[in-house]
Amino acid sequence: MMLPARTISRLATAIAAGTSLAAYPFLPDRVATHFDAEGRPNGYSSRTLAAVLMPAMMLGLQVLNDRLGSWPGGGDRDDQGSGKRARDDAVAATEVGLLETQLAILAYGAGVPLDMNRVNRGIYGGLMLALGNILPTLPRNGLIGIRTPWTLADPSVWERTHRLAGYLLTAAGALSLASLPARGKWAARIPVAATLAAIGLSVGYSFLLSRRESHPHR
Repeated sequence: MMLPARTISRLATAIAAGTSLAAYPFLPDRVATHFDAEGRPNGYSSRTLAAVLMPAMMLGLQVLNDRLGSWPGGGDRDDQGSGKRARDDAVAATEVGLLETQLAILAYGAGVPLDMNRVNRGIYGGLMLALGNILPTLPRNGLIGIRTPWTLADPSVWERTHRLAGYLLTAAGALSLASLPARGKWAARIPVAATLAAIGLSVGYSFLLSRRESHPHR
């Protein structure tokens, strides 16, 4: 039986915090937390910040989901519980991606030889695949999605935009995973380029839909 999404979020945060605490004595004073296209570290944080920041971000995301998640489309659907479940699923997928990133950073900091270029692309690709499958089920909310003035103003524009965005993000995730055998700057740029293209097309589509709804006979 699959765990509820909120349980997965809390469990991911607890694992991130516990692993950070366990790894702390084995981390150097400066921990690599950002990597270039070749997988070489080009950004560092203190040991304390590297251990604390990601679990704190994960906890903050859960708080935001509790406080802001239902606005503004809480009444868009007859089955309002389905919208809440979809939003919780999206948050849980993001939490798992953040957990995987934290585990990779801790392992690299502790001396485990990892190809961070490929690790990051793999985590990112998996997250995009998960979100691509969740987006079409996501109602209007104040936290996650293609939140343009046009999607937030009209539940129909939101629904249709997110149906397209789901396909596009799934394709972006598949491209990211397909790029894993390759190395170099061009391969590292594939996930970002594919995601930006997916978001840009979705934003443009939401504008066109809104114009069509406003001027149906044009």
